[in-house]
Amino acid sequence: MINNNLDDIVKIQIAISDPALTEDVFNRLLMVIAPPTGTGTQTIGTTALISSAKELLDFGYTEQSEAYIAANVVFSQDPSPDQVAVAVRQVTSEAGAETVTYESMATVLNRAEGAVSFYGIDITEFAAVSTDLVDTIGWAEANEKLFGFTYTSNPATLPVQNTNYNRTFAVYAGAADGYAADTQPVVNKYTSLALMAKCFCYDPGSETFAFKTLATIVPSLIGTTDKNTLDTNNVTTYLRYAGKNITQGGRVLGGEWIDVIRFRDWLKLDMQTNVFNALRQNKKLPFTDDGITVIENAIEATLKAGVQVGGISPDFYDEDGALTPGYTITVPLASSLSEAQRKSRKLTGVKWTARLAGAIHAVEIEGYLTF
Repeated sequence: MINNNLDDIVKIQIAISDPALTEDVFNRLLMVIAPPTGTGTQTIGTTALISSAKELLDFGYTEQSEAYIAANVVFSQDPSPDQVAVAVRQVTSEAGAETVTYESMATVLNRAEGAVSFYGIDITEFAAVSTDLVDTIGWAEANEKLFGFTYTSNPATLPVQNTNYNRTFAVYAGAADGYAADTQPVVNKYTSLALMAKCFCYDPGSETFAFKTLATIVPSLIGTTDKNTLDTNNVTTYLRYAGKNITQGGRVLGGEWIDVIRFRDWLKLDMQTNVFNALRQNKKLPFTDDGITVIENAIEATLKAGVQVGGISPDFYDEDGALTPGYTITVPLASSLSEAQRKSRKLTGVKWTARLAGAIHAVEIEGYLTF
């Protein structure tokens, strides 16, 4: 016998959800490099993604080039990124090998941002030029990126005068242990790059930039005075403790922890995306308590993820047994909003607070032995 079509009674249409995704940018580095000096089997263009240092050889770089050495440091870390973005800084004029003029850092970084997603910036090949260093700092601060640079000269003399930066960190990697002052290891100039390469492999909020062991990098051998000076200036160091080489510090020059800056940037983008998806995936969100709750749930999804990854503290009880929540969200009742507010179709008065989980970087212990 032939069955009638069930659509006559129960008609179902299933739409496949197509959410906007949070860009996975917080694990990607951008290295600004000079053009290749040779002719390779492939043409690099102005921006490319590479998965190993050897790929640069195909583009005409040599094993002695800064681009290759820097990429080799990146992919030597454990863990190491799957890919790194490289932006080739174009030559604008050349009058001999000693007088090469390049396009501005803003030009190359703006072009790179239009071509590939990235979060961390390295300009090792050009960091010795103070104007390039300052220009890159300014661009990173204005464009919500993270910039790290390394210096190896006098630990008390930073290459930049102004240190009120919230997206720039410095690493001192001079006075390499076991090396004379005039024979410092070349790889040490890539210490900040190595640190970003390693830490970017961890989810934002799950990491700290301190206590990291960096492959190929040689620790510094400095005295207490220099260590205190560098710590006061919020400069990260790479030192040896108990037979282990580890980073110490982990702050941006402005004083905040690097991992907090990275986690905050991730939190902002993830929350924006979640709320955007809530607006886009519904035919209409009514200006009612139910509609406002949808927005509240989208915000909470990000905050819950922040707790799970370790960036936001979970709920805890204080010494009196009172519950302290890791985060709170406050949204207005629809009835509390004026007619003009509802007519504008802009929801205001939405607020949240969250307690950072932080990280333990030092421990003080008191103990007593008794008979």
